[in-house]
Amino acid sequence: MLELRGVRAGYDDIEVLHGVDMRVDEGEIVALIGSNGAGKTTTMRTICGILSPSRGEITYRDEAIHSKASHEIVERGIVQVPENRDLFTNMTVIDNLLLGAQTEEAKANREENLDEMLGLFPRLAERKNQRAGTMSGGEQQMLTLARALMGEPDLLILDEPSIGLAPHLVQEVFDVIEDIHAQGMTVLMVEQNVQQTLKLADRGYVMENGRISMTADGDDLLEDEGVVEAYLGV
Repeated sequence: MLELRGVRAGYDDIEVLHGVDMRVDEGEIVALIGSNGAGKTTTMRTICGILSPSRGEITYRDEAIHSKASHEIVERGIVQVPENRDLFTNMTVIDNLLLGAQTEEAKANREENLDEMLGLFPRLAERKNQRAGTMSGGEQQMLTLARALMGEPDLLILDEPSIGLAPHLVQEVFDVIEDIHAQGMTVLMVEQNVQQTLKLADRGYVMENGRISMTADGDDLLEDEGVVEAYLGV
């Protein structure tokens, strides 16, 4: 579905990714783990067209997308949930959700999708006329997820979806990810909660210093001594 081959990218003259190879198959949850500064967010931004690779190739459904603008990539079915949420805090929950319907098809289905999102996220239904900036961090994260789903993605990219949340809200976020995956969504995620992420993931990649150092099934990575020592604090 999605494949990166030899991708190099960075900021100005500073290269952050040094030849990244990875893939996401349809229907999978794939985790990208690594320490802060390893290049995970840069990888996400490069996939989504926010950054352009200096070398290498990114293909989606066998089409090269590494030279496409970000809005063209969204039109092809890839939607990112950014780490910093990027909500319009002075706008209502409903208005933020409607803005997620960016493609022509999503716009045509937005009322139906809106009803679906309010059913999937009951707390948003309760606060649908409330300004987004007045909600809790957990509620804002749910809104960010729901807004992305309003775009009818085939591949959902999550960058630290549980960052800054209380433990019980972290579990809610993971429950939602599991639910939407069960409905057929393909997911690529970067997440600081490595143990819970790898339990959920079909496969995982370990990134170190802008390179993929290891890849395996999620369960196998959880049992790897190096991964356990480096990322699980054991």
